[in-house]
Formats: sequence, structure tokens, C-alpha cells
Amino acid sequence: MWSSLQAKRVLRRLQILPLILAASSTAAFAQSAGAIHAENPRSMIRLKVEGQASPPASLADVDWLQGHWIGEMPGGAVEHYTMSPVFGHLPAFVRAADQKGIWFYEISLIAEVRGSLAVRVKHFTSDLAGWEAQNAYVDRPLVARDATNLYFDGITYSRTGPDSYLVYFLNRSGSEERDTIVVPFRRAARR
Repeated sequence: MWSSLQAKRVLRRLQILPLILAASSTAAFAQSAGAIHAENPRSMIRLKVEGQASPPASLADVDWLQGHWIGEMPGGAVEHYTMSPVFGHLPAFVRAADQKGIWFYEISLIAEVRGSLAVRVKHFTSDLAGWEAQNAYVDRPLVARDATNLYFDGITYSRTGPDSYLVYFLNRSGSEERDTIVVPFRRAARR
């Protein structure tokens, strides 16, 4: 176990205290892979290696993502709505905001590609101006997987329970790695 001083140092260094507090209401988070990797969240990231084949996978492996999820990014809330799969695509919509307004919107999908999976993402400002060029999107192929984690190029989905998961996102500017953002999600209460 960490001493409280060690925990404070880690949280301060990672700047994810709001994430931890938001997710601490679920017992699953306290025992999750995120607790194990809080010291070094970068260890949860895998990158595509030229010539490496993606492991076999299908949308059945991410079926649990369907539904409405609430998460906390550093400084604000994020909502993630994932629809049911159709024609080899699992589409989703993300809204990230804080008390001042919308940070961004994201339309994404997990697609079945050549017997594996890829995350494809397009971002928009609050005024719906695209971040990527009109015909471009971010393509993140699956590079590895294990019993609870799907490692896409630069982003990892880590299932921590039936109603919780963590996203590890490698924040990059070109080839420069800035930091790894950890976003805990919990399934939203049904209305």
C-alpha cells in the first residue's frame, strides 16, 4: 500500500485528482488496473510498430461499451454514448465540457478491419469546426489485447468492471509525447 504522502505526490504529478475523486464512488475503480498503473500510466499505452499485424478481434470484444458513460478528464466532465453495432461499426459520440462550456465533440467508431479492430475518430470544436481535415480522421489500429485491455495505437480501453472502465490516452504533438491522460468512466444511471 502507498502511504498517503506517496499517493499525494503521485496524484499531484499526474494531475488526475479530479479523475480519482469522480471514480472513487465505485468499488470497481479502487481495485482496477488503474490503481495498479497510477504510478506510470504510460505503461498502459502501446504504439503501432511498422509491419506488425493487428491481433484477431471483433465487435463482440467491445460489445460491453454500448450505452451511456460518464467520465472525468482533467478539468472537466466527458460523456460517451456508444450505439449498437451495425455493418461492422460500433459508433459513438463524445461531449467534453467544463463549467465554462464545451471543449470539443468527437464522433468515433470502432470498426472491424481485416479480422481485427480499429478506433476511428473525428474531432470538432464547440462550433462544429473540424480539427482534422475534411476527409481525414484519426485511425488507431488494435496493436495488442489481453483479458481486460484493448491496446489501440496510443489509446487503451481497460475494463475494470461491468459498469466501469478506464481510458489511457497518450497526448502527443507530432512525434513528441506530452503526457498520458487517464479517464475513468462509469455507466450512467438509467432514467
